[in-house]
Amino acid sequence: MRRLRRDAKKRPVTLHQSVVVRREVKAAIQLIEWLWARSTNLATCTQHDIDDWLATDIWVRYLARTFLVWSVRNRHAHRVLIPIPPQDSSMVLIEQDQRWAHVRRLVKGDGVDTVTRVAGLLLLLFAQPLSRTSQIRLDQVTRTENGVALTLGSHPTDLPPPLDSLVLELVQQRHGYSALGRSEDHPWLFLGTAGGQPISSRQVMRKLTALGIKARPARNTTLMDLSAELPAVVLSRLLGLHINRAEKWTKEAGSTRADYAAELSRREEFRNF
Repeated sequence: MRRLRRDAKKRPVTLHQSVVVRREVKAAIQLIEWLWARSTNLATCTQHDIDDWLATDIWVRYLARTFLVWSVRNRHAHRVLIPIPPQDSSMVLIEQDQRWAHVRRLVKGDGVDTVTRVAGLLLLLFAQPLSRTSQIRLDQVTRTENGVALTLGSHPTDLPPPLDSLVLELVQQRHGYSALGRSEDHPWLFLGTAGGQPISSRQVMRKLTALGIKARPARNTTLMDLSAELPAVVLSRLLGLHINRAEKWTKEAGSTRADYAAELSRREEFRNF
């Protein structure tokens, strides 16, 4: 909290920063409550207790690491440690400022091909994994009265400019505007080098990595941001997430609509410190 207040004097606290702090505080509270239920506390707990705490394989529990390190340093706890979470269970994120810098670069598009721009914007704005992006079909794209929509889940998602025109550019390269929605011949929006096959997710990843965009952290950050604003059912319908997965994300982001409103209020408070 002190670090967040200090940073707030230099620049506005981002939603991502405040969400991370809130999640770490929540994890610390859960750890204390868990220890209390085992008839122990910070001062008397052992590494065996901490290992049991982590044994459920819920990566959120690793977020108590910052609190436990502080507790040991200040002699509230002794000879205990939460390790850095394993890579396969850690929540790797990027700063929101970095995410939006990537978006601006792809929007501007200087020297970046259309395939990379579209795939990158779908990742950074709609949290689409590259494995799904590479498999998008032409019949998922529709023109509407308001512009262009792309069906990623059960409901079409309106695309903002210039993403809408970039998607239409890809459609035109495949069949021409008159063929929008048709899937005979080559049905893929991102056509690969092999005849009739879509581009591979590995190819797309290489293109984005060359621009400094790491797919997994970028998607995690986008999902965290969207989950802080939208209910799980909306995430599921628009992004194609399984409802259980969407509920997990919204829970981890602490994002009911009331929570989000409170978060905005807290951000204003931080600016006044």
